[in-house]
Amino acid sequence: MHRLITALASLCLLPTATFAAGAYPDHPVTLVVSSPAGSTPDTGARAIAQSMARTLGQSVVVENRPGANGQIAAQEVLKNPPDGYTILVAAGSTMAINPHIYPNQTVNVLKDLTAVGKIYSTDFFLIVRGNSGITSMADLIARAKQKPGALVAANSGPGSAAQLATEVLKEKTGADIYQVPFNGSPAAALGVAAGNADMLIETQAVTEPFVASGKVRRLATTGRERNPAYPDIPTMAQAGIPGMEISSWAGIFARAQVPKDRIDRLNAAMTQAVAEPDVRKILEGAGLAPGGGSSAAFQEEWQAQSRLWADVVARSPGLTNR
Repeated sequence: MHRLITALASLCLLPTATFAAGAYPDHPVTLVVSSPAGSTPDTGARAIAQSMARTLGQSVVVENRPGANGQIAAQEVLKNPPDGYTILVAAGSTMAINPHIYPNQTVNVLKDLTAVGKIYSTDFFLIVRGNSGITSMADLIARAKQKPGALVAANSGPGSAAQLATEVLKEKTGADIYQVPFNGSPAAALGVAAGNADMLIETQAVTEPFVASGKVRRLATTGRERNPAYPDIPTMAQAGIPGMEISSWAGIFARAQVPKDRIDRLNAAMTQAVAEPDVRKILEGAGLAPGGGSSAAFQEEWQAQSRLWADVVARSPGLTNR
């Protein structure tokens, strides 16, 4: 009887042992994107998928699960085993801002997930209506102060980087700017171009078509340095508003319990992908700086940005949705 129990116990352990020792990956990996098709994070995910597949030796499938401030995608990842086969692609707003805007979310991304690697980063531009008569940040702030609440800023929705960046601008300048949420970044940019809002802080990829048409005008970038593609556009600091160095990024995240060797394997595949010329061309063409680097470095950057945005939200209690 003792030998039978021992044998049965050994059999029960076999699946775990096989999972731990098996080659990874041995079937397709799914990138669950928390943004809709055509969004900037989706562009990043699709840019790296084929290269990652070649490195990993398995298909890499991109699956969009937008909605609920990133919670639908995060829940999809969390309901799967922590084996590194279903992983999340999300933007900084989902991972570093929303936890503080929506503290009672089902998935606590800061605790339930871990960083794999950064796909890209990008700075924001502040744009205004092309026929607004505003040609500088000084003009913008002066107008906002002359008629408090009359200047309307579009944003891409509650908890978005655009919304919080505008709050930082208001805090730094004392300008009274009224914010209006739109259904996503393209809709917000279109709102400014169509005259339904006066300004927007958004990425190059989103604003470029409207700038090219002359419907909107760039005033400044939130980057630490001028964007090489637009050397005539000053940084916020150069325009007289220091402390507005804000960037957007997207990265890959996995369940916190995924073994480190699998995190490292995914990170290596992603890092190789963003270094490839064809992938870089896609990312840079969309105004995105290719990412890379270690998972530990990205984890640290993510947590640091989370602390920064937590402070901003704490100073703007009206932003919190409990």
